Amino acid sequence: MAIQLTSLPTVEQYDVNKAIIQPIFMGQDYMQYMEVLPNIKGTTVIDKFNQLGKITKAFTNGAFSAEGDSDKGATITITPSRVEAEVEFRANELFNKMKGQLMRGGHDFDNIDGSVVKNILLDLIGQGVKADFNRQLWLSDVAEADANYGIYDGIFQVAKEGGATGLTREYAGLSTQADDAALVAGNGVKILQGLYDSASPELLEAGNHVFFVSGDIADDYMASTLEASTYAAAGYGALVNGVPQLTYRGIPLVVRRDWDVSIAADASEINGCTSANETHRAMLTTQDAFVVGTDFDENSVEQWYSMDNKAYRFRVSYMVGCALKDGKLAVYYTPNAIA
Repeated sequence: MAIQLTSLPTVEQYDVNKAIIQPIFMGQDYMQYMEVLPNIKGTTVIDKFNQLGKITKAFTNGAFSAEGDSDKGATITITPSRVEAEVEFRANELFNKMKGQLMRGGHDFDNIDGSVVKNILLDLIGQGVKADFNRQLWLSDVAEADANYGIYDGIFQVAKEGGATGLTREYAGLSTQADDAALVAGNGVKILQGLYDSASPELLEAGNHVFFVSGDIADDYMASTLEASTYAAAGYGALVNGVPQLTYRGIPLVVRRDWDVSIAADASEINGCTSANETHRAMLTTQDAFVVGTDFDENSVEQWYSMDNKAYRFRVSYMVGCALKDGKLAVYYTPNAIA
């Protein structure tokens, strides 16, 4: 006699210990090009000594005579702001969900401590804080008075206020780049050339250069030059095999695709653009031209279970601010002028 089990219902299989986190931009590869001032606790003033020049004169038999008495000292000020991220999670939301099987029983159900759920949340919070750090450090502007972009002045803003040369879509070297329009094909390499041509002699002499570019500029540069048929075998090789590190005139390109995403989503809150299409921006600078002051530590997460609120709470708090050492050490491009 054969036992028939055809009356049993079919079921789907679930893995309560597995979770997938949505991708997010976290890369901080650019920080190696910044001078980081750790453990900053408030407004910090740094001495700056200006260069001496034209002090060597013809020899004389007369008494000592110092060449010039002008003030050769200056200061750079970093004005950091304190920021924080606070997240609350109520395990009650897991009732009738897969992860609910992992929770404790009885009155302690809401306490996720020691569970897979807590580890997932810590990963989410860590990634979110890093993404915010990167986005705000580059694109923030206090004048915007926006909760996400107006806490402190970011790198593009301090470059503008620090006297760096700024190019826009009206730069003569570009093909016609209409207002509120996406990057015109072929303008990627022209922006890089414009930045290089507009760089000060001091910047070009400094060495350790780096381009920071948005994703659309990098893609256009790749498509219009490295993959172009006019580059014959080299272009074919780049098309098939890719390029591990994009460079222009030997200068590495650090590609910030998070700029494209942030600008497309929040163009009205970001200085230097007026449309979600204007995701293209770039900067040429040198290592340690920018100082980033922060006491940020990705491992410093306060966490506790609030019995009164039946919720598990997380908090990350840190200081951050930045400054450009000298306006001659950077040149940048944004579609519209930074206010």
